[in-house]
Amino acid sequence: MDTDVISIRPIPVTNFLAAQASQFASNGIFGFPHHHWFIWDCMKDFVQNYNGRIWGNQGPLLMTRRLRALCNLTNFHNVEDQSCKNISFLHPQRFYPIPYLAWRQYYRVWDTSPDFNDSYALHLWNFMNKEHKPVVAGSNILVENLYKTYCPTTYKDLIQGTEGSGHMQQNKTE
Repeated sequence: MDTDVISIRPIPVTNFLAAQASQFASNGIFGFPHHHWFIWDCMKDFVQNYNGRIWGNQGPLLMTRRLRALCNLTNFHNVEDQSCKNISFLHPQRFYPIPYLAWRQYYRVWDTSPDFNDSYALHLWNFMNKEHKPVVAGSNILVENLYKTYCPTTYKDLIQGTEGSGHMQQNKTE
């Protein structure tokens, strides 16, 4: 998993790729045992098809290429995962219930917390946060509540260790 992913429950499968969208794999979240043939195929493809001029060619496009070479990918229906060749292709809701274009939703207060019952983890899209929106202690924004619930040790360390750094700030009005 990328470092900007909050795990919220165990992933019940071992050989999997996360779908970022229908028929499009992510490289930010995947799971395979050591020396798995699929990962070896990805490494060979990385070398054979390297092209630094194309965004994602060695990342999500690579994973998608390799998966498409094996499987007939179809659009997702409801929140059902796909499977082929003993590889699970997990529905976008599993890790990306808030898509990258909507990443700011993590930094707002919600009247009612969203339902992440179909998710195993949540990708926060930190790369998109060019504005460097901070997580302010006591702000009650979604990402603060996620840290408090699923990453309490990290939350405590961030609150105590980075006051004023712009990453996690304590609300001075408390």
